[in-house]
Amino acid sequence: MHGLGMRGDVTSDIRPMIKQFYTPAPYSRLVQDGEVLVVGVGGIGCLWAVEAHSGCPDLAELLLIDADESSFEGASDANCLFLDSGGEGRGAAALPSMAIHRLRDGMESISNLLDKAEVMILMAGLGGGMGSGASGELAKMAKQCGCLVLSVAGLPFAEQPLRCAIAEEALPSLEANSDVCIRVSMERLAWQSRRRKTDWMIGSGWIGELVEGLVTTLASVGRINLDLMDMKAIINKTGNATLIVGTGSSENPSSVVEMARNSPLNDVSIEGAKGCMIQVEGGPDMTLSHLTELTDSFVSQMDPNCQVIMGARVSDEMIGKLRLVAVVSGI
Repeated sequence: MHGLGMRGDVTSDIRPMIKQFYTPAPYSRLVQDGEVLVVGVGGIGCLWAVEAHSGCPDLAELLLIDADESSFEGASDANCLFLDSGGEGRGAAALPSMAIHRLRDGMESISNLLDKAEVMILMAGLGGGMGSGASGELAKMAKQCGCLVLSVAGLPFAEQPLRCAIAEEALPSLEANSDVCIRVSMERLAWQSRRRKTDWMIGSGWIGELVEGLVTTLASVGRINLDLMDMKAIINKTGNATLIVGTGSSENPSSVVEMARNSPLNDVSIEGAKGCMIQVEGGPDMTLSHLTELTDSFVSQMDPNCQVIMGARVSDEMIGKLRLVAVVSGI
């Protein structure tokens, strides 16, 4: 990781309006070729990224981008790009174009991260200035570097008309520059969080589970395994694609499928899908019958000729539980 100064001792700007620093990790680990990069842009995006990365800190790099320094609090192992216009911690308010300008000026300081990453998992809340402006621009730059871009876009509450209008204008750019872009309704996320008794502000557990599942599927000690090729093969099918996550008890695999289909991150029907990559994670008690029941149930509504690629992972932390993470395409 690279930075101009340690936290609390930020040195002079690289370029006007840009300050870049990082919070030192408890150990030194540079980005390796083929690594996963988890990115949060704007306040909500940074909250989601920090929470998601906490579940897989040794398998992915974390990059946080915002004009509000408080967004970096609690991230003990992060690369942080602080896009502050005047040293007063002011955000980009409702001015996405200002956020784009600041990001372009500061790209040199994070270009090494984009050059070395194979996959970027980008999270942003749309409707404000920073997330709406910088997320689409960052996705575009990552694509130009050859990254596979998977994005999660939070959409504002309906009673926020100005933010909804800004989000509606920003969404096409993010979708166009993402291989997969998931629309997340803040209202649906908040409603689901009440059922789960979790905090919707940090993704209600859903986003963290999705990212952790994807990262553990793709990464092994900082390197991408062959599953990345499988993911590209699925994503490249004609039509829309989405990411799905579901977690439940190993005693009832069908409940995991039901949760996945009702996930607030899944806003499209998977009926008739042409491609699907499924990763199932469970504890040492996971059996072949668990895998068969779960996967058969999940793909039952897809096209009869759907290409299905399945993987499985055993983790001691998952005893008594099952987690399904799926990339579905050709929708």
